[in-house]
Amino acid sequence: ILAELQKIDSEIYGLRTELETHPEMQKLADQEFDRKKASLKAAEEEHKSLQVKQKGMEVELGSKEDKIAKHQAQLYSLKTNKEYQAMEFEIKALKADKSLLEEEILKFFDSIEAAKIKVQKEKELLSVEEKKHKEELAVLEKRAAEIRTDIQVHDEKRKFFIPSIDPKILPQYEKLLKNREGLAIAPIRNNSCGGCNIGL
Repeated sequence: ILAELQKIDSEIYGLRTELETHPEMQKLADQEFDRKKASLKAAEEEHKSLQVKQKGMEVELGSKEDKIAKHQAQLYSLKTNKEYQAMEFEIKALKADKSLLEEEILKFFDSIEAAKIKVQKEKELLSVEEKKHKEELAVLEKRAAEIRTDIQVHDEKRKFFIPSIDPKILPQYEKLLKNREGLAIAPIRNNSCGGCNIGL
């Protein structure tokens, strides 16, 4: 009877051990999915940062254009040749700066477009990963439900054997079962314990 009970208890211990791993497996799955979400967030932040920089350059470009227009309007009101030449020199410098800024803005258009494409790809990847993640969690939950059902079935079987065991032996068995991780009795094989291999 004890041998049969041990078989049931070994099954229960194995099932409970598997069930205890599920929260950690779920946590790892969640962490992996969070990493993938972080990848999308980083791509979105990079895209936004580039857009902000471009906007700043466009504001600066507008400011230089205003200064050029203002200086060109002032050219006709200058009285000396020296003042005229100084103003022309300043206008040329502003136009050179404006030209450089325009080139930078054009380069930023390419960078922003590349960042936008990257964001789109990350969104598509995340959509696939989210589906996988949900499926993985569903499999874990389904298995956990199966384990709980199996434990209940084994517990019912266990109740059938308990009344047949000597009340003096049962507490010893239960104590060993708890202290030896689900193994209270083991067969003797070749003069050795089948549980720990110690010679007897």
